[in-house]
Amino acid sequence: MAFSHMLLADELILTGSVSSSAKQIVNAPQGSRWQIQIQWMEQEGKIVEKGQPVVVFDGAAEQNQLISNEENLERLELELKQLKIDQAQNVIDAEGRLTIAEMRVEKAMIEASVPLGEVSAYDKGQYDLALQRAVLEQVKAEEALARAIREQTAELTKKQVDILKTKEQILYLEAIMKRLKVTAEYTGPVNYATHPWYGEKITSGMNVRPSWKVLDVQSTDKFQIETWVHEIDAVGLNAETEVSIVFDAYPGETFNGHIASLSRQSEGRPQWSKSAYFPAIIVFDDTPDVELLPGMSVRIHVKRGAENA
Repeated sequence: MAFSHMLLADELILTGSVSSSAKQIVNAPQGSRWQIQIQWMEQEGKIVEKGQPVVVFDGAAEQNQLISNEENLERLELELKQLKIDQAQNVIDAEGRLTIAEMRVEKAMIEASVPLGEVSAYDKGQYDLALQRAVLEQVKAEEALARAIREQTAELTKKQVDILKTKEQILYLEAIMKRLKVTAEYTGPVNYATHPWYGEKITSGMNVRPSWKVLDVQSTDKFQIETWVHEIDAVGLNAETEVSIVFDAYPGETFNGHIASLSRQSEGRPQWSKSAYFPAIIVFDDTPDVELLPGMSVRIHVKRGAENA
């Protein structure tokens, strides 16, 4: 629905469309690529029930990557179990070598403590030399044990980090997969969005970029009117400005309403002109006694006071 404006004397005429304040806007999710393909969309205009699927995005790449990461996680966890066994055995071996070295030191100390008068000078010299060698071997064994413990900690930490990264990637991909199938949050009709570049309706099979609006699902109650006001026409308008509303489907009837909100932030609408437009929401003073559906087109007559003419 293209919105337009017309200024006649002291009356501004806008065009807009019926929408619901209970509206679900579906935007293309962020995937693993810079764009994503729409695999399936519910038929435009069809009334869907809350909880029914309305759009499915292609997730083949994410699914394959998820399977690969799950297999990688299983492999890493098995490697961690084996690594724990191997590193624990290395520490046990180093502790055993240190125990033996300490026993040899004790033995050498006993032999070296024998007084010189009870053994020959040669034997005394040999005992002292053996003690020095035993002490040196003990120091080496202590250093080897410390290295084994450091290596155990480092290797286990490295493997655990790899597992954590893989788990985080799996959670990220699972979150993407959940966003690829969107279900309706309200019961109401499906309305396709317009392509931001080409002005045509977005349909199944198209490639879209993340955050692009794809469709919306609007409830069949809580009706309001969406319109856009040209930057020139927005001067003097504000919330509570009274309007008259005429539906294209019911040209002989007029309904009263007022501007509920007029955005202070303008937006470009390149398919209309290079000018800026302000989005506005109009609500009814009384609920219309006609059948309304989201997307119905309307004409909005805005009465300007003499000071705003």
